[in-house]
Amino acid sequence: MNEEARREAIAVLKNRYSCRRFLDKPIPDDVLDDILEVGLNAATGGNLQPVSVVMVRDPERKRKIREYCGQGFIEQADTLLVYLIDFYRIKRWSQVQKAPFGKHLSFNDFIISLEDVMCMAQSMESAANLHGVGNVYIGTVNARYAQMKEVLDLPELTIPVLMLCLGYPDDKGLGRKKLARGVVVHQETYRRLSDDEVKKRIVADKYDNWMQSLEGEILEKYKDSFFQVTKAVHGEEYAREVVAAIDEQKGINRAQYRLGHHYNPVRLAALNEEVFRFYREQGFAFIPSDG
Repeated sequence: MNEEARREAIAVLKNRYSCRRFLDKPIPDDVLDDILEVGLNAATGGNLQPVSVVMVRDPERKRKIREYCGQGFIEQADTLLVYLIDFYRIKRWSQVQKAPFGKHLSFNDFIISLEDVMCMAQSMESAANLHGVGNVYIGTVNARYAQMKEVLDLPELTIPVLMLCLGYPDDKGLGRKKLARGVVVHQETYRRLSDDEVKKRIVADKYDNWMQSLEGEILEKYKDSFFQVTKAVHGEEYAREVVAAIDEQKGINRAQYRLGHHYNPVRLAALNEEVFRFYREQGFAFIPSDG
């Protein structure tokens, strides 16, 4: 690759964004093949490749997935790529070659396989961007296990992890600010941010001091909700501090909105048993049993 081409490619990757509006324009097969080939050559632990990708282009199947996951743009995308941890294929390999199989017993193997999924998915996302194909990750497939198992006919020892929607973009990008390099990249050892640095480099620089103003009954509703959520996670004393801050602000800030409302920790924790139950049903034996 010459210097000009390299710089152009780097510029594309630096300016990638999550596309949520797609044109009614099919992705050519040769472009899809290129994207898939890049993913197949991604890094993987021990070169075992415990990952499968289900490519969905059928309109009716896309419609079902959209219903399960909730975002309307899923159905607009030309192609959906659903990434799976796939120990089923490795088990079949072990059976054919008369080898012991025990990856489903190891939580560490599960984590490594999650890393493999992300290596493949991110390689494909980068390839899509270089081809001018818009894309967005959807994590909701990992909370719709039973539905995804049915619509994709998944065998034992497979787990849907995430999905990448692909299509030509019908927007100019809604790129969001990212944390500065000095916040994310640590030199030699981890550097802890002071309160003032958090306020400047996260609250101000990334989120522009975002605040959702609230009043009257809506404000009281949010205060009650945040009190209950925070009390369940941190106890009553801190819950009172959170509510007092919301009352003083007459609204909720970005951290409160994202971490206490949009990603409600009580609601997310309630999914744990459903997730563990599905993993057990799929044959992953490292998950604690009910008894």
